[in-house]
Amino acid sequence: MRTYLGRLEAHSSKNYGLGKWFALLWLICSWAQVLAFGAVSSVSMQAPSLSEGSTPNLSSPVHFQATAESDVEITGYVVYVDDQNVYQGALPYLDGWILLGPGAHTVYVKAWDSSGALASTAKYSLNITDFSPPTPPPNATRLNRLAEDSSAWTVDNDPGVGGKCNDGSIEDFDSLSDPNTQNSPDSPKKGLHLLVASKCQYDDSLFFRKEKIKPSPYDVDTNFLWDFWLYIPTTTRSESVQALEFDLFQAVKLDDGVHEFMFGSQCNYASNQWQLWLPQNGRLTWVNTGLSPCQFSTGTWHHATYFLQRVTDAGYQHIPHGFNPSTDTNTSLRFGTLTIDGTTMFLGGLSHSTVPSPAWSATLGIQHQLDSAMSGVSIEEYVDKESLIVW
Repeated sequence: MRTYLGRLEAHSSKNYGLGKWFALLWLICSWAQVLAFGAVSSVSMQAPSLSEGSTPNLSSPVHFQATAESDVEITGYVVYVDDQNVYQGALPYLDGWILLGPGAHTVYVKAWDSSGALASTAKYSLNITDFSPPTPPPNATRLNRLAEDSSAWTVDNDPGVGGKCNDGSIEDFDSLSDPNTQNSPDSPKKGLHLLVASKCQYDDSLFFRKEKIKPSPYDVDTNFLWDFWLYIPTTTRSESVQALEFDLFQAVKLDDGVHEFMFGSQCNYASNQWQLWLPQNGRLTWVNTGLSPCQFSTGTWHHATYFLQRVTDAGYQHIPHGFNPSTDTNTSLRFGTLTIDGTTMFLGGLSHSTVPSPAWSATLGIQHQLDSAMSGVSIEEYVDKESLIVW
């Protein structure tokens, strides 16, 4: 500081008039910039409510919210669970739903500012004792009444769907006795009535709805809450079903092409357990979850809710400052939770995406599939009050 002032005094002695005042102003501004080049002074976690010396029981996924203070801009946060990165965001605040497995964990949050300085919260303890779907933020996109317009759905009887034959159709949804109305989500006058009248032992058909808005507004979304009601009539016998499949898919343009994310799940009626579409022995296939039973009782409505996420290959979610094909590094998918009739199960499976042909474009969709286990039988599924919330 003394060196700068000495130069100013020498400069002003030459009687340069207002020049010395400009020089002094420059010095003050420059020194203020140096002083403002500070460090992160604090990191505060608003959610969940944690304190040192206590271990609260929480439900997963866990809602994390945090803020930080610095003399310069806060540029990002990382959440560490058991000393592993589980969430990374490049925004000036932290607000994310993080899927944690059952049992005891340690957690802390680090924050960075534009100078590269960082600070951390204390290390806390928590215990995951149960699971429940998250609460979407107010700015989430809500797609409602997805099952009410059957014309928006496609019946895919292509051999590529699987099975030895494919004989599915969408029928009228107007019966007053079956499906019954005793525990229906609303008046069963509108919805999907899916039918496979099998002509071979493994007769499979796919029914899907794909959002057609272009360019897709959904490629920035990494969280998916899918909710619907389904009804299996008493005429569909469990021994006639090979599987009931429920899938959500997203196609996103990334820097190396359009990636397809297929969140595939099914109730395998033969083994009576849930299966997920996961990598095994170098390829994607149906993998047992050990979650059983899964067969749906007939003659009554059932409520299903999926929580799914798009994540990095390392398994954590990365939220950049702005989503585009070069900044979006969420190239894998994470199966979160599945809730059936109020009981939530932890899924947790991690899978990679696939890169389809250039003909694919960014989109978002859902699908149901009916697979028969014998020839000459009818398999039916009614779907009502279907919605998808994404953020």
